[in-house]
Amino acid sequence: MFGLPYNTSVVLMGTALVGATCGVVGTFAVLRRRALTGDALAHAALPGVCIGYWLAGGQHLLLQFAGAFLTGLLAVFLIRLLPRISRTQTETAVAGVLSVFFGAGVVLRRMIQNSGQFTGGGGFDAFLFGSPGSLLIRDVYLIGAVCICTVLVVALTFRLSVGVAFDSGFLSVQGLPTVWIDWMHLLLLTTTIVVGLPAIGVVMIVALLITPAVTARLWSDHLRVIIVIAAFIGAGSAAAGAVFSSLDTRVPAGATTVLVATACYVISLAIRQSIRFQDASEHSTQA
Repeated sequence: MFGLPYNTSVVLMGTALVGATCGVVGTFAVLRRRALTGDALAHAALPGVCIGYWLAGGQHLLLQFAGAFLTGLLAVFLIRLLPRISRTQTETAVAGVLSVFFGAGVVLRRMIQNSGQFTGGGGFDAFLFGSPGSLLIRDVYLIGAVCICTVLVVALTFRLSVGVAFDSGFLSVQGLPTVWIDWMHLLLLTTTIVVGLPAIGVVMIVALLITPAVTARLWSDHLRVIIVIAAFIGAGSAAAGAVFSSLDTRVPAGATTVLVATACYVISLAIRQSIRFQDASEHSTQA
């Protein structure tokens, strides 16, 4: 890949795919105001990762993905259920689910590491903080397949997804399946978070979901254009974080990815404000 070493090419492909998918799915998460839900899902994935590790008897990405996906779905179910059966507000439910699931994950992680049945530290730091350097080509194939399927689902349901994001009440009156589209968005959000954990980590994945989408919004008012820009920013930020980490092993890839994405946002905001200031100056001069 562009004359790069094989391992570097594998890492760049994996991280770029994750970043692009985060940009696409994150755009709808921002529109639906689900940043906190994404944070809860990311933390809820940790106990599933630990369960998958225990069932496999060691590091096994597919089983760990499956475990993280199941605990993520359970978290989504509880977040939706608690406000309906009690006086709990949605924000309170999100915070409670985040804390409980992450606490359970930390307990399971410590129990596995202290059991003496498994060698090494279990590789859980990669899921917590991101370690794209540990990705293998088979992991990239798995991540790539999931990411491509996620983007295809968004493309095939684009019109309904846009309608649900902006005016779900109107679509419900028309008899369209808004509930199913809503759950599909949550499933896509869960899937994207799960596949991004090895590259970005539980702690940082939410920033990669939100920041590229918010940055893209500064450059356009058209949703299709926003999604494309967010995908490029997400892919570029994730790839840059992996490159910086490969150049200096002391630099954490997940945190660097977030810093690069944030730098893109700050630069974009500065340019946008500068353009607004110039337009305001021209209007005042003409007046």
